[in-house]
Amino acid sequence: MKIENRLNIAELFSRFGIVLILMLAVIVASVASNRFFTRDNILSVFNQCAVIGTLSCGMTMLIVSGNTDLSAGSGIALAGVTCALVIKLTGSWVLALIITLFAMVFTSAIQGFLVAYCSLVPFIITLAGQLAFRGLAYILADGAPIIGMGALNKLATGKVLGVSWLIIITITMVAITWLIMNYTSFGRYIYATGGNREAAVAAGINAKRTILIAYLFMGACTALSGVLLAARTNSGQPSSAVAYEFDAIIACVLGGCGMAGGVGSVVASLAGALTIGVINNCMNLVGISAYYQQIVKGVIIVIAVLIDKKTHDALMYSKAK
Repeated sequence: MKIENRLNIAELFSRFGIVLILMLAVIVASVASNRFFTRDNILSVFNQCAVIGTLSCGMTMLIVSGNTDLSAGSGIALAGVTCALVIKLTGSWVLALIITLFAMVFTSAIQGFLVAYCSLVPFIITLAGQLAFRGLAYILADGAPIIGMGALNKLATGKVLGVSWLIIITITMVAITWLIMNYTSFGRYIYATGGNREAAVAAGINAKRTILIAYLFMGACTALSGVLLAARTNSGQPSSAVAYEFDAIIACVLGGCGMAGGVGSVVASLAGALTIGVINNCMNLVGISAYYQQIVKGVIIVIAVLIDKKTHDALMYSKAK
């Protein structure tokens, strides 16, 4: 009976735990500050979560496939600088979007190829990318922010029926990712590859190509996240988006993505991103120093990984029985 109860709790938490965590975060934030539940602040939380929410789409797919990307934050900075630089040189926001998307997909393709076809460790390859992309962003920007995003600035200021374009784009990306992962053969390949790569290969799935495509999608999400962040700040800043990859990973793990692969939902990852946004907003409202906020995020990472391990162990134990 105890084992069954433990299993039920693990299954329930893996599916709905993020909802409880999000509700708890909202309750704590509302108690900590009477400014939390104001309309402007709620909209601000949603807008602030747009970048991490969009990035979480690609990160969810990677984690489910059994991989990760530590270069995402630097990639966002590089994407923002690239977009702003092209706009500055040509004045064309369309060309800026195309070049930014191509650049980030290309860099992710290199990482994906090294991981999938050269069997190199994702942690090492993407950590190298983190350093290289940040350095390249500083080189392109000549060490200073590139001011002016032209028409793309409307992504941050424009609204449709009172809803910000940032929110609309994020929800659209989540919907696209959800459809891919749940209603396409590629989505099934992602889950199969992350769950048991050897079994997936034995079943005829091209695991290497699946992982490569997952990295390509991550590159597209990184490009879009970089454009959204640059639109919010009206500039391409080489120093921006530091540790954003960890925020996205935390969001995914809080949302139930198993770091071992094979388990995860992009909708739950979005809820995880909202949870991170609520926590950050609460700490800002009560005046917690940015230095202490880093400590809090570190603790959240440890807690999220512990929760993931305990839930995974409970589910695996039940399957063994």
